[in-house]
Amino acid sequence: MDIIRRNTDYALRAAVELAGCFNGELVATRELAQRQDIPYQLACKLLQRLNRAGIVRSTMGPAGGFALGRHPSKVSVLQVVEAIQGPVRLNRCLFAGKSCSLSGRCTISPELARLQDKINSFLSGLTLGQLSSPAKRTPKKKTKRRKK
Repeated sequence: MDIIRRNTDYALRAAVELAGCFNGELVATRELAQRQDIPYQLACKLLQRLNRAGIVRSTMGPAGGFALGRHPSKVSVLQVVEAIQGPVRLNRCLFAGKSCSLSGRCTISPELARLQDKINSFLSGLTLGQLSSPAKRTPKKKTKRRKK
């Protein structure tokens, strides 16, 4: 089970790339797709969905492209995920409005709901600004070479 689907991963990478150059600079879809190793046609579709959700903005024309629609600190990972794949749900019984015949005596559903809340809280608290900031990235560990 993938909580974050492949298309959503692509969209997150594209959004983080745009967050990293949040200074009014427009990035062409082809360039963005190439930088993030996203198939071009898929990048077009994902950026359109992010545009409809207000996460990115587009400018048409030869000098056009995409830019983040809001400050990177104001866009959560959960917003990007939901724009691409809809709500994150661990189980069908957690969908709003769906009732299960076992709901009154189920011991699993309340625990899944607690985990669901933690996932939603984590994703809504993590912003594109945090992911695009070099200071927030985990530094690569240096490996020591053994002398022979």
